[in-house]
Amino acid sequence: MHLKKGRLLWIIALAVVLILVFKSCSKKKPVPQVHPRPVRMVAAVEKDIPVYINSFGTINSYYDVNIQARVTGEVMAAHFKEGDDVKQGDLLFSIDVRPYEAELEKAQATLAEDLVDLKLKQDTLERNRKLMEKNLISKQDFETYQSNAAAAEAKVSLDRAAVDQAKLNVEFCSICAPINGVTGKRLVDPGNIVSANTGPTLVNIRMIDPIFIDFTISEKDFPEVHKQMKQGTLGVTVKPAGDEKTYEGKLTLVNNAVDPQTGMILLRAEIPNSDKTLWPGQYATIRLVVRTEKDAVLVPVTAVQFGQKGMYMYIVTDKNTAELRDNIVVGLQQDDNLVIEKGVSPGEKVVTYGQLGLRDGIPVMDLDSQSAVEGSAPGAAKGKDKKKKASAGK
Repeated sequence: MHLKKGRLLWIIALAVVLILVFKSCSKKKPVPQVHPRPVRMVAAVEKDIPVYINSFGTINSYYDVNIQARVTGEVMAAHFKEGDDVKQGDLLFSIDVRPYEAELEKAQATLAEDLVDLKLKQDTLERNRKLMEKNLISKQDFETYQSNAAAAEAKVSLDRAAVDQAKLNVEFCSICAPINGVTGKRLVDPGNIVSANTGPTLVNIRMIDPIFIDFTISEKDFPEVHKQMKQGTLGVTVKPAGDEKTYEGKLTLVNNAVDPQTGMILLRAEIPNSDKTLWPGQYATIRLVVRTEKDAVLVPVTAVQFGQKGMYMYIVTDKNTAELRDNIVVGLQQDDNLVIEKGVSPGEKVVTYGQLGLRDGIPVMDLDSQSAVEGSAPGAAKGKDKKKKASAGK
């Protein structure tokens, strides 16, 4: 009897143990929670963007003129200040005009004398013409009168040319600006004797408005530029060294040959410069706008990563999880953005910071949004007030 009773108790105890084991095994193990990864994200945008070629060059004046004397003489005065803006026709230098005025008077007097002689010989010719018709003089004498009159007429023509030349020399004594521009340093002072045409440069004048810049592009870019030029004028953007401002211009010249040694071709662009902020000799970077790409999808450069299989990026889904895109095709770069030709749609959020350690399905958290929430939380405001009070107490 006792044996049966002990066996029954043993069976009951075993059943209780089995029930407890079953209950413990039936409980689900807690799934470890994955905390969201902090990232920064931005939406891909769609817009028209200019396609351009980058280059560099030096700004030059449209006209560059060295002023020289066209007559020999003493420089009497300079009528400008170095660095002045001058207009075409403004007086720059005066050369001693007195010797040339004397030459003009002499030429005019010789002309007057020869005009009198010409009239006398023409009258003699006409009188003898009538006598010749009546055979009262020989043909030889009549031809002599004709020759004398023709010679006198030629001499008068020569005198008139001498008068014109003397007048020009008088005009050349006043040296005027041939173009609108800015004067440089005066290279000859009053009192010096200068020679005609072969003497020293008196001053240099450069036209500043408009101004132009020469630059080069590779021959591989030339076909596209040549094609677009047939459809209209191409624009350029110029940024001088040390200047934050950019200037707009237009392409005006494509040189007629490619340099066989460098494989480059020379181009020239014209830039309006009414405020005279651009100056000859400045180094500048240039963007030649070739065409406009319609509806391009842009993302920041920092969104694109390089891996073993090529370029990839992470997209943030509507559930705030990361999604790997490794089939993207990247196009042109515009400033800090890249054109994505395949793999991303406009409006999709791309990760620009925090890609390290990301993988498909991992929850993410926008750092910028979190910072904004923390900054506007009541506790944060109280903390700031406490800091202000503490600093005020000090």
